[in-house]
Amino acid sequence: MTQTTTRPDPTVAPDPPARRGSARSPDALLRVMAALAALALVALAVFALSRTDGDEGERSDVGVQGDSDTALHEDAASLVRRADGLHAEIDMPTPAPGSYEYPTSDLVPPWAAPHPPVNPGASAAPEAFTGWLFVFNHPERCTDGVCDLDDVGTDTAALGGSYQFDGRIASDDRLVLSGPIRLGQDPASGARLEDPIGAEVHLAVAPHGRAFVGPDGWRQLNGPVGNPTFWWAASFVP
Repeated sequence: MTQTTTRPDPTVAPDPPARRGSARSPDALLRVMAALAALALVALAVFALSRTDGDEGERSDVGVQGDSDTALHEDAASLVRRADGLHAEIDMPTPAPGSYEYPTSDLVPPWAAPHPPVNPGASAAPEAFTGWLFVFNHPERCTDGVCDLDDVGTDTAALGGSYQFDGRIASDDRLVLSGPIRLGQDPASGARLEDPIGAEVHLAVAPHGRAFVGPDGWRQLNGPVGNPTFWWAASFVP
């Protein structure tokens, strides 16, 4: 049996060798890009719903230190109410170190851990602040017709509770404290949030003085100090 060999024609260019992972067609690339864009839009929508559900929420003035009835920063506080919780935010100029009253470290509630010394900061030594949310599930039952710390507790008629929603070291010229409170979340003290839509809500900024590092710094950003005399606050009445 005779075997013949076919030689390639030198005048004809050979086909290029096949590559692994060859480039996709333009149509395939467009389909991939469209799918990625759709996923990005879905992710953005989920993020927006988790925060505001499309609602810009309510706005309120932040009062001067110790007096929430006297406006200091217009519309600096915002509150979004949802059936499953609240989202609070305060965006205001950072208080200048030494320009306001500081609490003493012993002004903490009985349930809180000891607080480190509270001293003024400086331009090169920023200060720590925490954001607090006070909820009054039955504001119509608040004592004296005004909801305050007397109405915080599981044994009060108003069923008030306190939550920390943020803590920051203020290294910029603006102080922004922002965070959610979920329905069913345990409060720092008092009663749980029961009625996000109908509850009266107060927001407060507590100063902790010059920021520490280590365990003392962690405590500054994760617990209370002071009382309403030392806080910048805003109120949201349903």
